[in-house]
Amino acid sequence: MDQTSSDVQKIDLMKYFDRFFRAFRRLWKYVVLFLLIGILAFEMKEVLFFNTTYTSEAVFVPSTSQEDVYYYADSKSGESTNSLIPTFNSLLTSNEMQNVIKDVLHVQSVPATITTTQTEGTNLVTLKVTANNPKDAYNVATCVVNNYDNVTANVMDDVTITLLDNPNMPKSPDANPDYIKAAMNGGMLGLVAGILFLIIASIFRNTILDKHDVRNILGMDYIAKIPFVEGYDRRKKTGASLLLNSPGMKSGFRHAFHNIRIKMEQAHKAKDQSVFMFTSTVPNEGKTLVSVNSAISLGQKGYKVCLVDLDLRNPSVEKTLKYANIKHTSLDFLNDSLISLEDCIVHMDDIDVIFGSDISMDGATELSRPRLSILIEELRKHYDYIILDVPPLFMMQDALLVAKQADSAIVVVKQDHATAADILDSVDELHDTLPNVLGAVLNGYKNTFFTTESSSGYGYGYGYGYGYGYEPKDKKNSSDSAATDKNSTGN
Repeated sequence: MDQTSSDVQKIDLMKYFDRFFRAFRRLWKYVVLFLLIGILAFEMKEVLFFNTTYTSEAVFVPSTSQEDVYYYADSKSGESTNSLIPTFNSLLTSNEMQNVIKDVLHVQSVPATITTTQTEGTNLVTLKVTANNPKDAYNVATCVVNNYDNVTANVMDDVTITLLDNPNMPKSPDANPDYIKAAMNGGMLGLVAGILFLIIASIFRNTILDKHDVRNILGMDYIAKIPFVEGYDRRKKTGASLLLNSPGMKSGFRHAFHNIRIKMEQAHKAKDQSVFMFTSTVPNEGKTLVSVNSAISLGQKGYKVCLVDLDLRNPSVEKTLKYANIKHTSLDFLNDSLISLEDCIVHMDDIDVIFGSDISMDGATELSRPRLSILIEELRKHYDYIILDVPPLFMMQDALLVAKQADSAIVVVKQDHATAADILDSVDELHDTLPNVLGAVLNGYKNTFFTTESSSGYGYGYGYGYGYGYEPKDKKNSSDSAATDKNSTGN
């Protein structure tokens, strides 16, 4: 029992560090921003609010006898001399002295600060007059030196006060702005603020990281994990694709879709399920590439498979398969009774495909048409498996309309992307329409130093920009390409 509890605590601690590291990898730019803001703030404070001062000094020696001018000993004379120094200091900084200065300099207030210090072990008194400019410091110090006897005469008439050093005209300020120190202090404060921001982000942003989260947090069956692909940009530049029937795909990538295929085969055999919809919670989770490769995996096994793009807001199957010259689409079939199913089907190497159309402003209206059910029923007659690529669940009804025609659903969950709360809300709503949810595919899986679950093989970090409403086709393709670039690098 104790050992089990210890293991759980260890795993939880590692999970916390894992989340923190992922938050840093995702939000490091904000940490840099905090750092720069801290440095800039302290530098501006140093520039705008640094108080430049100048100090003029004079040195006095008060004593009770000429034989004890500079030093006092443990004697009666020394004790007497030592006791008078605080009195002398008080007189030099008194209101009376300040009134004298005002009268002599003809000012309303003394433009300087007067302080005195005693050199330890001696009866030397240093007068320090500090002002915002050297002239004021010098004038006030000179005024004190010239008029101190008038202030001390009645109180210290038996004391000899010797002036050793006359006031000096300050040639340089007491201190200069320390920009290096300010930058270091500001940077340190900004770094601390950035780290606190990451801690808060990692604690309160509860995302899905591994299969344990899929089962324990989402309460869903775990189907497979698809590892993140390193070097996706290089593959894209060379024209390579991330498809099962593309050359050079490694075993880890293929194995993930092998697991998905087995899960679908089991559902087909046990419950006679043949129509599977692939969706996600939010955009950029890679559901299109998962649905395409799942269809290819079934086709390579020898099944007759048709892939249908029903994401009418942002159809992406065409871009994923790199196919051009499409004549008729799923949207055409839904809107035109004269277009036959065969007119829309494109026969490819392993699968048949019905591609999607340009972005529709209102996908829900199109998917509510009676011909959607006709499309699905016609496909059931000719295919072993029908794979439906549908829009994300969150904040859209499109997927729920398609769910009425499907036998089961597979939810694509990109690692550390959508929050667990959003996924749960979306899946709960899906369950109300389609009780049979086969499970979740964990996409874009990537280890960190603190990951407790092993990962192997070759995967991808796929995503796409999601549009709402009409856009020109060229603009749409451009934005989709940019979004794919961004997400394929793991950002």
